[in-house]
Amino acid sequence: MRTRLLIAALSLTTLPACFQFEIQAQAGYANLAVDGDLGYVTGAGVGIDQDVESAFGLGGGQGSPYGRVQIDTGVPVLSVSAFQFSDEGQGVLQANFGGNANLVAGAPVASELDMVNAKVAYAFEIGLGPVSISPGVAVDYFNLTTSVRDTFGIATEEVTLEGPIPLAFLRAEADLGIVSAVAEGGYMAVGIEDTDGELLDLEAQLVVRPTSLIELFVGYRYINLVVDGTIDGDTFDTDLTLSGLMIGGGVRF
Repeated sequence: MRTRLLIAALSLTTLPACFQFEIQAQAGYANLAVDGDLGYVTGAGVGIDQDVESAFGLGGGQGSPYGRVQIDTGVPVLSVSAFQFSDEGQGVLQANFGGNANLVAGAPVASELDMVNAKVAYAFEIGLGPVSISPGVAVDYFNLTTSVRDTFGIATEEVTLEGPIPLAFLRAEADLGIVSAVAEGGYMAVGIEDTDGELLDLEAQLVVRPTSLIELFVGYRYINLVVDGTIDGDTFDTDLTLSGLMIGGGVRF
């Protein structure tokens, strides 16, 4: 009996170490800014895109909370990240917005843009020494609400784009011990009936681990969302980019 147990123990030690279980949790601050064009017309028509800075007064850097959790089991790696973004400003419309007769070209307006984003990725890690490549799939969930009102408070138009977007996903990592670099990206382009959509989501981090438990990171996030066509009977012509630096810390165990 003892001989069998010894043989079994020795055989287990010779198996490749394919399984591991590691949890990484991060929290930080992101300084993000929106850029690009936004066009929206109620009903079927021609949605004329308008510069978010001059027409709506948006585009300054805004502080946003950021969080990320990653579970690494050796080959499959599950990660979840989220942030919240808000911006507001005043501008002058370059074209009609929505369907209100007071929100027309030349009207001074006050605008608010609020976004909640959550990204879930499931990737399969392929180790190549200190470098690994992880192809997989991801889902980006967006809740993007833009509210525009004339400065007299007579008319208000609010539009919301909400829903999950599936992505082809790839992560690359170089781990040198105390320092590591991670870059990941997801992409989707689709045409459905009268609407074309495209999403590019990129994220990169440089991570420093002063101890085996604690880590510090600085990173960059870039999201480009394009929607052109008709959704629920309304016309969109939108090309928005949200980007900026991130900084924070976390634990790994």
